[in-house]
Amino acid sequence: MNAALKLAVVLFSFCAAFAAGADEFATSWTGKSPSQTRLILASAQFSGTGVNRAGVEIRLEDGWWTYWRAPGTSGMPPMFDWSGSENLADQPETIWPLPLRAVAYGESLNTYREQVVFPIEFRAADPTKPVKLHLKLLYGVCSSMCVPSQAEHELTLTPATGSANVNLQNASLIDSYSGRRPSPDPQATGMEIREVRTIVDDGKVALSIYMRSPIKGRAALVLVEGPDFLRVAELKPQGTEDGRAKLLTLKMGSGPKFRALKGKRILITVIDQGRALEQMWVVGTEGSSAAGLGLTPVSRRPNENPEP
Repeated sequence: MNAALKLAVVLFSFCAAFAAGADEFATSWTGKSPSQTRLILASAQFSGTGVNRAGVEIRLEDGWWTYWRAPGTSGMPPMFDWSGSENLADQPETIWPLPLRAVAYGESLNTYREQVVFPIEFRAADPTKPVKLHLKLLYGVCSSMCVPSQAEHELTLTPATGSANVNLQNASLIDSYSGRRPSPDPQATGMEIREVRTIVDDGKVALSIYMRSPIKGRAALVLVEGPDFLRVAELKPQGTEDGRAKLLTLKMGSGPKFRALKGKRILITVIDQGRALEQMWVVGTEGSSAAGLGLTPVSRRPNENPEP
């Protein structure tokens, strides 16, 4: 890896000063050059135990970028720690908008530039009590060098006594980035996974993903996630006996966890230019589930890089 891009970083920026609330719908911007962050709400009130929405917004200076959950051959994805929150029914869900695939300093990267909002969905455990969202955010930003950064934000939502007061600007911003998430619907994406199986290639386990898709020749970005692994690569589709189907083969590894993949539940994301399909699959079957029950998302330390 180019020395200028190594995360054994020249500069380590900790912007951990507590972000005082600018108003009830958003915290103040926190951070120093080249990035700033804030926490925003669609509404500062909630009703019942339904889904509520927030957004983690990162603003970047020209020429700088941050990362998708699978950064590529290098990089550090944003990490969201909600452990200081109160009255949450469960862990908030982070929605990851589609990244921009880029090559910088010889590295293949999955990035966000200028601005990104990560929509957050959460529910109240007790609808009669306030919900406190307390976020510790760790993320990396890069250009000619990389800067790991940290921020802390807190907002409180109160139970609505009538109609909830909505901040239309924040709601629209969160909506726009929610609409950039991969879809589980084959009809909406024009891509359909038909079968997922394991094969052995040169002593290593690989996943064979059979798809119905108009992908022709160009590479698609494929991400596979399991309880304790993450693999991502650009794959060119191969033809099959069924002229309408394509085969994507992703090398996994030789360890016991890969040899025992059959029957395990995995999350597959396929990105082909502006389209993206994301589904849960049981390896060795011909059926999938968009709900993905039973999968524990992989957690990674900053120095654990996935495949390109």
